[in-house]
Amino acid sequence: MHVAVFADMEGSFGIWRKRQCMRGTPEWQYGRECLTCDVNNVIKGALDGGADKVTVKDTHDTGFNCIRKKLHPQAGYHGGPYVKPTVFGPVSHYDMVLYVAIHAGSGTKNAFFPHTHFGEFTELRLNGKPICEMELYGGCFGEIGIPIGFASGEDIAVHQAAIAMPWLKTVLVDKGKEAYASGEQSSAYVKKGRKLLQEQAAEAVRKASEMRPLIYQGPLHFEAVFSSDKKAKRYNTWGLQQSGNIIEWDCHTMMDGFHTINKLSWFPRNMYPFLPFLLFLFRCYYRTKNNYFPPPCNREGAMDPWITENY
Repeated sequence: MHVAVFADMEGSFGIWRKRQCMRGTPEWQYGRECLTCDVNNVIKGALDGGADKVTVKDTHDTGFNCIRKKLHPQAGYHGGPYVKPTVFGPVSHYDMVLYVAIHAGSGTKNAFFPHTHFGEFTELRLNGKPICEMELYGGCFGEIGIPIGFASGEDIAVHQAAIAMPWLKTVLVDKGKEAYASGEQSSAYVKKGRKLLQEQAAEAVRKASEMRPLIYQGPLHFEAVFSSDKKAKRYNTWGLQQSGNIIEWDCHTMMDGFHTINKLSWFPRNMYPFLPFLLFLFRCYYRTKNNYFPPPCNREGAMDPWITENY
């Protein structure tokens, strides 16, 4: 079984503020440590559960957030966006996805850093209902028969995902600073949490036969809500139907709908023919920059994430 560990960042143990998720900052370097530790424990769980092969797909921002030299040695690693066949690159060879460190969808009140996909929308709706990333991605994976079997992150984000996919194995992550800057108590909480990541990931892989692809029946109607009419017009380079600050379109598959979302987010029409080459350069640049020229690390008084590592 080939298990893919998809990694976002906001829902990691140890992260409590937005700057720790913002590329290039010293606080982000600490966030990278936190994410890498979480991902390592999910990898260990996947292997414990019987996975023959594990590949990490880094999906936050530029896609090179995990600290590669400290990643579990038995896992492969891919970062950065693509144009086709999906923004994640080829995915059809995966048997299951385990999603680490998720966040709530755009417009979610009282959530930590809520957004959907690249965050340009104040809300994304499918057939009149707001959806989060796990519903969007899960529907795309589901069309090619791949289930999401695990999710970790803030309680409200995990709840959103579990409504759509009740079979998920889950781990809840505290987003308060006090959970990570209180000495031995923080250490105990994070160690327990990362042990749960390993255990629940293993359980998801062991029970692979119980995991179901998320399927949405077409036709599908999408609405992307922007903060203003002006912003919607700026992003609508493809001439989609627009009513004020809402851009909408119909499609038969989630993957087609997702491709249109990417066009609205950061695939402008005049650049589209050049994107495969530009994104190749983009991946090379950030792979080199983040692996070999990282910023100094500022943990802001939080515990050292590496004390939980035991492989």
